[in-house]
Amino acid sequence: MVQNGNQMTRIKKGIGTGDRWDMVRLSNGIIGYISQNYVTELPPVEIENIELTIDNNVINKGESKKIEVKITPEEAKDHKVLYSSSNPNVVTVDDNGNIRGITSGKGVITVKAEENNVKATIEIEVYSKVTDILVDNSNIYMQVGDTFKINANVEPDDANEKGILFESNKTDIVSVDEHGNLEAKNEGEAVITVKSKENEEIKKECKVTVVRKMEDSEIHFDSSLNVDSLEISGIDYGKNKVSDLKDLITTDLELEFINYKGETLSNTDIVGTGTKILVKENGNILRKYTIIIYGDSNGDGKINSTDLLVLQRHILEIQKLDSIFMKASNVRRIGTKPTSVDLLLIQRHILGYQEIEQ
Repeated sequence: MVQNGNQMTRIKKGIGTGDRWDMVRLSNGIIGYISQNYVTELPPVEIENIELTIDNNVINKGESKKIEVKITPEEAKDHKVLYSSSNPNVVTVDDNGNIRGITSGKGVITVKAEENNVKATIEIEVYSKVTDILVDNSNIYMQVGDTFKINANVEPDDANEKGILFESNKTDIVSVDEHGNLEAKNEGEAVITVKSKENEEIKKECKVTVVRKMEDSEIHFDSSLNVDSLEISGIDYGKNKVSDLKDLITTDLELEFINYKGETLSNTDIVGTGTKILVKENGNILRKYTIIIYGDSNGDGKINSTDLLVLQRHILEIQKLDSIFMKASNVRRIGTKPTSVDLLLIQRHILGYQEIEQ
């Protein structure tokens, strides 16, 4: 017997004329029928509160987790809710509450009842771990008394901890400070270890060979060239054969040109980004210079659609460029890495609208 005030759930509504009977389920699970004359229909149950929980509000880039959603009252737990992210470039969320870290940063996830304005929010922070270190030169030749800076950057660009540690295994030959500045002290060889501050297991090594100091009178570069420590730029694009560069260098020492593939170049070959000029004495290397031609992203000494393709693949993180090619692709010389703006400037150079300054 159903008591006055008991609540039940209608399963099927009676239709037709006269005394109509509804199929109902009682709170104890019993199913039966009751006349509509003896029941009062209650207003529909709606979501009154939403509570969100997650085991950790900080997730790693590329990681996925699920937000747990608790809805009250219990009768409304199956009602539909909508998920959204305040910053989908940083963290996304799907219709089931699964979130995914996209890039370093913070975003707020909102869960809202579809039927009313009840909602709840939770802030998520995405942490981007260091995956690699890039150094611009892994084999360095210096003369006693020289200084040189190792340019190193962590990957990916959005890594939270960008700190880098430098260490020399032979400080009496070459020392290094916390910024990567080298000082050659005595002839010999040393290894500079470049490590991620976040994870010292992620590291690169740079071999440094220190040779005797060359006198200024032993080699002279034309004023049209930009000689910055061990890098040479300012080469007149279109006049970049080996013979063209030899005409701009005055020395009695031996000059050998080797491209980025390790191939020795002849006088008629084109010099491109990554080409090394070895200055030798009796077969021994006294100095090694690296060529940079801005806009030449692939090292063939030309600026064309191939450079656009390799730079585009780098920006899209399909295939990363080596450090020297990143520097050559950064035609604006702003920051440490090329962007889509540099891509546009290379395109304008190819179309003849605006020549890249070397």
